[in-house]
Amino acid sequence: MNKHVEKAKELRNATPMVHNCAQTIMEVYADDLGINKELANHLGCNFGGGMKCGSVCGAVTSALMVLGAKGIVEPSKLNAFRKKIAENHDGYLNCVDLLRANAAKGGDKKTHCDHMIQEAIEIIDEM
Repeated sequence: MNKHVEKAKELRNATPMVHNCAQTIMEVYADDLGINKELANHLGCNFGGGMKCGSVCGAVTSALMVLGAKGIVEPSKLNAFRKKIAENHDGYLNCVDLLRANAAKGGDKKTHCDHMIQEAIEIIDEM
């Protein structure tokens, strides 16, 4: 399994869970980006829950931050990233829509968010 995915699962399964989706991705890549885990968590803290207001999923926004920090800034690549996520989720990128669609299918929030984190990490690592 991917080392970034393994670390994300470890963070999300800690008790108590203190990492939102954005913080998880930021911390997973902290070493790769040359930042400490505390800074990574501060950077991601306001992006969970779709910027705390149901907007764009924190896994998506933090993935875009990681891609930018890795020098991936071409609009075509970023659009491809967003398109791939949206295609996998009925066109949705906003947290509130993703969670609503997940609940309609009988899914629980944590499992859904963990999947979004894993999906974003796998795409980052492919890029």
